[in-house]
Amino acid sequence: MKSFKNKKIVVDTCSSWIYIGKFVSEDELYICLEDVDAFDISETSLSKQEYLMMVKKDGIVPNRKMVKVLKSKIVAITLLDDIIEK
Repeated sequence: MKSFKNKKIVVDTCSSWIYIGKFVSEDELYICLEDVDAFDISETSLSKQEYLMMVKKDGIVPNRKMVKVLKSKIVAITLLDDIIEK
């Protein structure tokens, strides 16, 4: 995770929530993001990939100053820059 420090990342969880923000720290239980777009993908007709491509193109619109995501709920962590656009 050190290579992700201060970079914009996408955190996929085992729920319908995804978190897109700047990775700042982690501890045993949580990873901490700042300037976060916390988004429930079930509230839109877009696929997760379509939403991520839109965010990559238009930029993150934060709706949280800080979020701690429980590591046990994380499925994947990706750099926002690594999202492939169609």
